[in-house]
Amino acid sequence: MKKYIIFGRITVVMDKQNHKRGLNYSSDDGHPWEVRAEVSEPVAMPISNPTRFNNWGELIFGQTLPWYFSVIVWPMFILILVEIGLRVMQTRYLDFWPSNLFDWLINILRIALFVYLVVSAHKQFKATSKQIMAATVLGGLLVGLALAIFQLFWYLGELWVFFNLIGQPLLLAAEGLLISWLITKSFYKI
Repeated sequence: MKKYIIFGRITVVMDKQNHKRGLNYSSDDGHPWEVRAEVSEPVAMPISNPTRFNNWGELIFGQTLPWYFSVIVWPMFILILVEIGLRVMQTRYLDFWPSNLFDWLINILRIALFVYLVVSAHKQFKATSKQIMAATVLGGLLVGLALAIFQLFWYLGELWVFFNLIGQPLLLAAEGLLISWLITKSFYKI
């Protein structure tokens, strides 16, 4: 048995068996936060061009961290292998050659591989200049950290290697940033 009580604009339905009541508003379809399938309309206005981030890596100039790693993996891997190989060859087998020669070779190698990284990021991955600079900085930081950890164990017991854990990654990141900035501003105009 249902009993209807009318108070102005609100109708209260009382059900004596279930001891439940339902409120029906006569002036509208309910509160704005209530969702009904037959008259459902979005409450919020949609944004015309929303910027969505699927993960935190997309905050770096619109690309994910795996994208940056795919850009830098081969040039930086080659740089790590050749630089560590030259350092080992210098101290173990070619110690009669002047050490300045190895420093020049390593610097030329760094410049060549950073230039290759910039060119391949522009041609193969269609990266913008900011993305290219971010990739070279990230590659320089990672290679510098790997080289600093190698030198920590290679020159064990020397004090400068602990400072090198900070200095080497920052130096390579600055080299990569400078080279990528020069190449993108000089040749690509992006």
